[in-house]
Amino acid sequence: MSCCIVTVGTGVPYNLGTQESAVWSPGSDSGEDPSVTYSAGERKTIVRLLCSTSGETHFEVIGEGPVSVYLFRLTHKCACWNGCGSK
Repeated sequence: MSCCIVTVGTGVPYNLGTQESAVWSPGSDSGEDPSVTYSAGERKTIVRLLCSTSGETHFEVIGEGPVSVYLFRLTHKCACWNGCGSK
């Protein structure tokens, strides 16, 4: 499975990363959010994870920057430590 983006104007799809390339980062004490990074060739996709204790779910496109690095933010209860763990 892979993620892709389609270029406006040309309609050409680009692979942004595969499930097999996923790398987990737990974040840091200095405020860096947990994230999952996917890659495909020179392209990299970073999905930052934000905990939602209210149950809200949002998936936001942050944009590209630097070149070939695509940033997204997912707000979800499963981004909380053990937020979707079994009880």
